Amino acid sequence: MENWNPVGWLLLVGGFLAGVIVGWLHVGDKLWLGSYAAMLSGLTILLTNLIRTLWRASRRRRLISNRLFG
Repeated sequence: MENWNPVGWLLLVGGFLAGVIVGWLHVGDKLWLGSYAAMLSGLTILLTNLIRTLWRASRRRRLISNRLFG
């Protein structure tokens, strides 16, 4: 799952840039949903990876603490 971080960042930045382009061209009536969907999926991937990393760190810390102190 760690290799999903570049995909998440790409979707987030790409969705933002697509939204800027859609706004600049004034074609938001048709294409606005795609940029928001890309940003939302990128944020979902990045937040999922963050939660998973924090969960693993807390488990490692608890495991080390149990080995050291009983």
